[in-house]
This record gives sequence, C-alpha cells and structure tokens, in this order.
Amino acid sequence: MIRLFVLSIFVLAVNGDYCYNDVVQSCGAIGGAIGNCNSNYSAVHTVQPDLQHYTATHIDQNFQFLLMSAYFNNYEANREGFSKLYRQMADDAWEDTIDLIKYMAKRGFNMNYNIVPRKKVKIQSYKMYELSSLATALDMQKVLAEQAHEIHSEVTVRKKRYHDAETINFIEKEFVGKHADRIRDLAGHANDLHQLIADNKDPSLAIYLFDEHLKKVLA
Repeated sequence: MIRLFVLSIFVLAVNGDYCYNDVVQSCGAIGGAIGNCNSNYSAVHTVQPDLQHYTATHIDQNFQFLLMSAYFNNYEANREGFSKLYRQMADDAWEDTIDLIKYMAKRGFNMNYNIVPRKKVKIQSYKMYELSSLATALDMQKVLAEQAHEIHSEVTVRKKRYHDAETINFIEKEFVGKHADRIRDLAGHANDLHQLIADNKDPSLAIYLFDEHLKKVLA
C-alpha cells in the first residue's frame, strides 16, 4: 500500500510542469526541449505586460526629460537650474529602466522594446515656460506612480494565481517611496514658483532667483 502511494506521487510529479520532468523526458533525445527550466515562478506572468509597459514609460520619459533639459540649457532660455533638474530626472528614469529590465530578466522574461506606453503625458512643444514645465514634470511622475500602484495591486491579491511576493517587494522597495518623494519635490517647486510670480508684473527676477536656487540645490 505504501509503495503504491509513493508510486502515485512520483507519477503526479512526472506529469507536472517541472524542470526535472523536462530533463528526464529529454534524456537520450538530441536537442530535447527543457522549457520549464527557467526562473519564471509564482504569478509574475500576470503582470509581465504591465512591467513591460511600465518600463516603456520610463524609456519614453527619459527622452522627454532630456529634451526639456536641452531647451532650458540653450542660449534663449538660459535656465541652468531647470536644465539640471530635468537632466537629473532623465538620468533617474534611465537608471530605473535598467533596474526594471534586470528584474524582468531575473524573473524569466525579456523586455519587449516594440511596446508603446499605455499612458503618457503629451508635450505639444518643448519650448515651455518654467512653471508649465514643472507642472508637466509633475504629471509625468504621477503617471509612473499610478502604474507602479496598479502593478502592486495586481500581485497583492491573495489568490495563488495572482499573488507574487517578490514583485510586491521589488515595487515597494525600488519605486513606491521614490515616486512619492519626487512628486512631493516637484509639487513643492511648482507651488513655490507660483507664489513668487503671482501678481508680479515683472516676474523675471523671481524666476531667475528660483533658477539659481535649483542650481545650488542640485549641485
């Protein structure tokens, strides 16, 4: 009876989707496939498309911030502080992109570079005023934060099919707090600048001093 029970367990194991089963079945066969021998486990597959779109948004924003930085660094705008701010945000977006691609590789799938971001802040012209640029940057950061929350909520479900503790930890550790800090900083910059130029007939001096402040803070 015991032998029969053990044999039944062995048969179930062999019929399951396991790496060991693939290896056993491919033994003796030239070029046998071992498709289950990968690092894909738990429910990461449920958010694979979302992680790829999240990464695509980071890539897209990297280029957007670079263009914003380039505009404020030209001879016409001449706002070195704003240029530094957006260059830093472009670099942050690129570093986060690399972290996301590495994480996806660790979990057993690759980035699809043909994906277009599901949601993005459309910029009609990169020749923008200082306050409107801060508002645009704030909206862009909120898009990233909302996408991170959506991914987190999808894998937080307790059902086995959807729950993925590693993705929860990754999103919380690498992005949730970071997005909150960036949004707070940008909202603060936007409100501070608005107060400086509100009801000011000649706001150029106030904008210049604010730009100098950014330049020193980001040095």
